[in-house]
Amino acid sequence: MVIKLKKLIKESKYAFDRKFGDPLPTFKGVMEKHTGRMLTEKKELDSKTLGYIQKMTDTNNHNEARLMLAKSFLGKNSPLVSSYEAIKVLHGIFNQMNELMKAREKLDKMLFKGANRIYSNMDDIQGAF
Repeated sequence: MVIKLKKLIKESKYAFDRKFGDPLPTFKGVMEKHTGRMLTEKKELDSKTLGYIQKMTDTNNHNEARLMLAKSFLGKNSPLVSSYEAIKVLHGIFNQMNELMKAREKLDKMLFKGANRIYSNMDDIQGAF
């Protein structure tokens, strides 16, 4: 859900409740009023998904584990999800990961950075890999 800041400020009561000399509304303040929660609020990755990731890693299916983590917070139509699906297809064709490791390492940086912003139990997630 993408909300334009100008439109959000115009619709917000916060912008109209301001008195002369009060600070201008900020994006964070407007979003708190609009959504009722902080922007930095993190959630935990559910234990079912975490267990699936551990199971895939234990059976040496690391690409599937990474794909599952990407789908858990990005959805199915993300470029990162598509990239991990492509890595899986290429791994199936070549039957080795040596040539694909550099590409997966770049994807992993994006994946774990994004997961760190979303999930509070990042230690558990990294421990699963």
